[in-house]
Amino acid sequence: MSQLLPSALEGRRNDVRVVDSLAAKGFPGYVSGLQRMGTVSDVYGWTQVHSHINLAPDEAYALTDKRSPHALYELMLMSAGTTHRPGLHDHSPRFAGALGVIAAAFAEHCRTYELSPVVSWSYDPATVDRESIQGEKRFHAHLVGRTLRERAEVAERAEPVGGLSAVRARRIVEEASVLGALISADVVDRHALRVLQPVPALSTPTATATAQFLLPQGWQSLADPQFYDDMVYIHRKLRAVYDEVMRACTTGTSGMWRRPGIKAFNPEDIDVPLRAATRAALAHYLRALRPEILSGPVERSRTAHVYPLANLAYAVTITEQDGKVYLHVRTNVFSDLGGAGISIMDGVIVKTKKGVGDLRVDEIAARSAFQVDFLHMLHHHPMAARAIFPRL
Repeated sequence: MSQLLPSALEGRRNDVRVVDSLAAKGFPGYVSGLQRMGTVSDVYGWTQVHSHINLAPDEAYALTDKRSPHALYELMLMSAGTTHRPGLHDHSPRFAGALGVIAAAFAEHCRTYELSPVVSWSYDPATVDRESIQGEKRFHAHLVGRTLRERAEVAERAEPVGGLSAVRARRIVEEASVLGALISADVVDRHALRVLQPVPALSTPTATATAQFLLPQGWQSLADPQFYDDMVYIHRKLRAVYDEVMRACTTGTSGMWRRPGIKAFNPEDIDVPLRAATRAALAHYLRALRPEILSGPVERSRTAHVYPLANLAYAVTITEQDGKVYLHVRTNVFSDLGGAGISIMDGVIVKTKKGVGDLRVDEIAARSAFQVDFLHMLHHHPMAARAIFPRL
């Protein structure tokens, strides 16, 4: 494939600071692999469940410990109802309210440990033939506390993504993520949002690699009931754009080792309200796109460079930067790295590499104590009723 972005945008992308990669230790003896959690019993079989709260007859969440850590200090909130729901928008406002309260409380808990909180999740339910940014198709949010040591390492090792190989650069800051930031700025009406405040596209390095939104009340913004409305609104906008681009510019369908091809198209026929510069960048991207159609699994780095994901895919990351809290939406077309595989730390895009060495006994004990302390803190939190008894 030739250069997928116009030269000016490619230059902005190349300037984004990244770290490839930040190591995360694993549990001794654990062999990482993909286990689908099709049933509630599977959730218990493949994770350590700390709590399981029912919200409705077919909707619930579980707070769990990951078997394959992305960091020393972390928890996972997983959709754990009988109905399989991949996206936050597929859940009720009660579920989103519980997530918001728990995430806000988790950030508060991190402060007592001198950690920097990062909350993330991914949406990619359709990709099942290759590595996906949402390997487990049940919605799950990663709640991670980054240490001062990790932040110092990231600050020391950060480099422009343009210095990486083309394969590594696309996995960590892919071209579609920059294009997604521009498209989001055009289609998301700031006046329709109730909590999130858009940051102008390309105004910062992170607003180049993601669609970036300020949370004006910090982590407490997540506990606002209208936060859910904003996330549903953004999802619907992304869904509409994706579907319209596929209608106007492609032929064929997605399936097992099958993807649509780009057909001859007129950019003006894409029925999306885009600025002229965004429409031109989108047309440039699509006309330069020459995805390979693979007949089966190949080396992961090649798959994630040339063979697209099956449908709309994006990751959400909530993190702190310069004393403020931001939400980032990162669109994916090729990259297999979702909200946990890519973190954002102090404005740097950070790839996580799991399973580098084994956790020591004292580290496992510290991880467990962090999780137990959080559960005790959450149980006594002033907003606990909204997470533990959300139907009241």
